[in-house]
Amino acid sequence: MFTGAEAPVITNGVLTGGQPCSEVTIINKTTGDLTLYDNDYADAANGLLIGTGESVTLRGLTNVAQVSAVAASAGTVYYRTQFFSNNPSR
Repeated sequence: MFTGAEAPVITNGVLTGGQPCSEVTIINKTTGDLTLYDNDYADAANGLLIGTGESVTLRGLTNVAQVSAVAASAGTVYYRTQFFSNNPSR
């Protein structure tokens, strides 16, 4: 189950919800690229770029609000939080 599955989950660039977690999987369902940032590192040189339809798992978090994102175009970004697991990375 994805958090915020029926609505966009980015507000002012920050993933909403504030759920405690140790990892978050982010799925880009926008029509363009999505740039992810850790904490306050919003410089383009520090971003992680994921394309349309791609997903990524970020580990080592304490809360999903530590991740921010900027979408190049309209659409929805989904995310799923959990604590560390043995789930294989994609």
